[in-house]
Amino acid sequence: MTITTSDLHEPAVVETGAVDESALSASEFPGGMGADLDTETAVTSGVEAAFLTALMWAPADMARQVRQIMAVTERWDPFWSPAHREIFEAICVVLDSGAPPNPALVQAQLFETGRLPAVAGQLLAITSPTRGPVVGGVDLPHLAAKVIDQWYRRGYAGLLARMAQVRETVSVEELAGHWANLTGHQQRAEELWLTKRDQLAKL
Repeated sequence: MTITTSDLHEPAVVETGAVDESALSASEFPGGMGADLDTETAVTSGVEAAFLTALMWAPADMARQVRQIMAVTERWDPFWSPAHREIFEAICVVLDSGAPPNPALVQAQLFETGRLPAVAGQLLAITSPTRGPVVGGVDLPHLAAKVIDQWYRRGYAGLLARMAQVRETVSVEELAGHWANLTGHQQRAEELWLTKRDQLAKL
């Protein structure tokens, strides 16, 4: 099973000139957020920030397990905020080196790669939260699961927007093919969502 979630290239085009939804990612569909954009953006950013805070303060063994489930690849990117994605990647580098992912080491990693100025504000908010993470990292799997939920919700909103666009722009004869592609895309996204949720529930 493969589903792209971070490639932002132009949508694949089939020989007929129609968009091939089966090759699209959740972030490639238009309208990735719902109607209340401000609220959803704030909630999504808040969840991602809380997850990163918990990840940096969790026991190293638990942090490494969650990192494996949430790792960003060409086929999977659950983050809405580019800055949060960069901070997560820095945390992964620290973890992969065998060190605990504490804020000082993460900040040093970002500095060494020249990325600190771009994410300094977000990093400060994450490392100095108004409410600290639960001791022992017990909230980390739950926050990771919510990040995944928000990714799936964005994909669903984008899928609905794409369906509406197709309905207005293609002939009746073409609708069945688009419907099949869109349905397949939704099923792959749901499978990935359920798989990662199940992995987190076992921690």
